[in-house]
Amino acid sequence: MKRPFRKSKRVADLPADYALVLQQIDEDGGEDFNSLVETLGVERPRLAHILSSLQNKGLVLMRTTANGEFWIELSRKGQRLMRYLWPESSSGYAAVRA
Repeated sequence: MKRPFRKSKRVADLPADYALVLQQIDEDGGEDFNSLVETLGVERPRLAHILSSLQNKGLVLMRTTANGEFWIELSRKGQRLMRYLWPESSSGYAAVRA
């Protein structure tokens, strides 16, 4: 049984730019680092810091692809958070479509 995402101080304290990164990853179902830099217009060091923080919070998963790029996707915890924050987001609709 899935536990509903608990509203906590951490959710309320999620900076807007962190939430936008999560939203972009969610919309595309995952994204490579370079595409995120271009799409969001965020400097590489800033995005690296945001992704590291989101990974430490257990909200994203990062892996290296065969060609050496970083692929980022939402963890299950990240998907639950997105459904909580933006019920109309693509991950929320994915459950309805299935």
